[in-house]
Amino acid sequence: MLHHLLSGRARLLTHITGWSLVALLFFSLFSSVRDTGEALARTALNLAFLLILFYGNARVLVNRFFEIGRYKPLIALTLVFWLGMAWLRVLAEQHLFGGSIFSGGNAPDGSIKMFLAYALSFFLLLLFSTLYQLLENRYTLELRHRELEARHAEAQLTNLKAQINPHFLFNTLNNIYAAATLQHPRTADMVLHLSNLLRYVTYDSQEPLVPLAKETAYIREYIELFRMKAEQPLAITFETEGNLDERQIEPLLLLPLVENALKHGNLETASDAYLRIHLKADAAGLSFEVKNTYDPNNLQKDTLGGVGLENVRRRLALRYPNRHRFETNAANGTFTARIDLH
Repeated sequence: MLHHLLSGRARLLTHITGWSLVALLFFSLFSSVRDTGEALARTALNLAFLLILFYGNARVLVNRFFEIGRYKPLIALTLVFWLGMAWLRVLAEQHLFGGSIFSGGNAPDGSIKMFLAYALSFFLLLLFSTLYQLLENRYTLELRHRELEARHAEAQLTNLKAQINPHFLFNTLNNIYAAATLQHPRTADMVLHLSNLLRYVTYDSQEPLVPLAKETAYIREYIELFRMKAEQPLAITFETEGNLDERQIEPLLLLPLVENALKHGNLETASDAYLRIHLKADAAGLSFEVKNTYDPNNLQKDTLGGVGLENVRRRLALRYPNRHRFETNAANGTFTARIDLH
């Protein structure tokens, strides 16, 4: 029942119904001691302050400060918001109606009593607003978690087929076979790299989160295997900053950017081609940028970005809502993809 009230259209109806009942309650109380016009005006004034307090606290203070651990500014802003609104309510009461509904005067002692009364009632409203928003947020996170689990379960089956491009895999196996028949010294290394890739996709990627160092190692294996099948040395650089062991990430989230660069780039056809990868992890977050050259006149390749990057965009929205930025840009024969996690 509670989940139903916190979801979709039911949530909106719950809010409208609740505030309508509050408005009727105020009007019935005020109309018993004042005329209809003043009762309506007092009802509107009270409702306006309650709405500002409830949603200002819920949507701003709770969501943008409490939920992300910014407690020091939260305390200061809450005090200012709470007491400031109580004092504004007193001033509005005096300016519009000459004082409290129970006392027509606006003497200093009357103002102080009004302020204390509004401060207490507003404090209780802020508590209720906080509890409601936390409950709503937990329910929203639960829904996202369920959807993420469903998508992750579906992705498990497609990772073996899609994350390692079948064409790339078959070519690699052919290269390993050719190297083995010629007793090439790099044969064992190629088999080892391929084995590590398959192990990561098969086992490690089943976890919801993996150490960033593991994801990075997997990307290096993927790049090294791509290097081995090339006839000439390739201009690929992969730089990292920060302690990768202290941060976790959803598995196979960064790889599609590299796979896209290797698939659509011109590393094997142009002498000035390059692929530059930069990963930075610190207390503020994580940034991953992949920049590669490509031939804009080569129409034989798929559209830049393709399905892989769109999949990344959807997964970021589910796993890191409001805590990520994903940008791509293609200009002057250079394609750049960047992920920032906060």
